[in-house]
Order: sequence, then C-alpha cells, then structure tokens
Amino acid sequence: MPFVFLYIVGCGLCGVMGRKTTFGFTGHFLLALFLTPLLDFLIQTVGRPSARALERMQSRKPD
Repeated sequence: MPFVFLYIVGCGLCGVMGRKTTFGFTGHFLLALFLTPLLDFLIQTVGRPSARALERMQSRKPD
C-alpha cells in the first residue's frame, strides 16, 4: 500500500513540474499515471514549454 501512495505522489510531482509545458498539469499527471513518473520526467526534459512561457522568456531583456 505505501508503494501506491508514493506512486501517486510521484505522479503529482510530475504534474506540478510540467504545469508550464504544453501538456500542463493534467496531461503530465495522467502521462505519469499511465506510464511511470520516471518516464514522464524524461519526457519533460525534452519537451517544450507552453507558448505563454516562451513569450514571457522572449520578452525579457538581459540586464
């Protein structure tokens, strides 16, 4: 039973980490739930940020 709890916590962590990506929180949570949190984390490392996050990064000017 503790394994199931840790698995769900890991899925939630992946969802929180991926909330500013194209899939968003729900997409990454479900992806981690059906695949594995480790595989979802690897997907997030090669994934791209959302359009809003890209726009925000491009609008910042270096000091």
